[in-house]
Amino acid sequence: MDMYKVKWTTLQYRILRFLCIKAGQTFNLRGLAKPLKVSPTAVSNSLKDLRSSGLIDVESSKKMNLLSISLNRDNKESIQFKRTENLRMLYESGLSDFLYNEFPGCDIILFGSYSKGYDVLDKTKQFNSDIDIAVIGSKEKEADTAKFDRLLERTINLNFYSSWKGIHKNLKDSILDGITLSGGVES
Repeated sequence: MDMYKVKWTTLQYRILRFLCIKAGQTFNLRGLAKPLKVSPTAVSNSLKDLRSSGLIDVESSKKMNLLSISLNRDNKESIQFKRTENLRMLYESGLSDFLYNEFPGCDIILFGSYSKGYDVLDKTKQFNSDIDIAVIGSKEKEADTAKFDRLLERTINLNFYSSWKGIHKNLKDSILDGITLSGGVES
């Protein structure tokens, strides 16, 4: 396998990224084309490779010529891709730098469904996943994350702990399964 060869076209990558952000939702061709600012035909032409790789689900309507397109959350590779996209979006949004500056010297760890790539965005907003972040080594402090809530389309939930010692074992295990954004883990 050539590590330097691009696996997908730019549009295929953009489709995958959009479906990662909107995981849990289904779109038709126009519903994908409009936010990506491309034609429905261009989207249609890009779906073949993504579908054959199992990264997306494409279902055809029996009565109409309509496709339902969504991220295949049962595919290990698509979850791995979603996980890397979640982390990329977290860094690109500036949230990681914001937290580093707001809580200097603290251990900052992304954990929960967002860190694993299992998060979903529900159209009704009843079942939206949030972004869980543990801030260890700081007392609870007000941090305005509204800008990042909008950018990432998820509510950011900051959990404050004065030290590792005061965290319940099960919660500590969950945090340790997460992704360290700043600091480190004491043994």
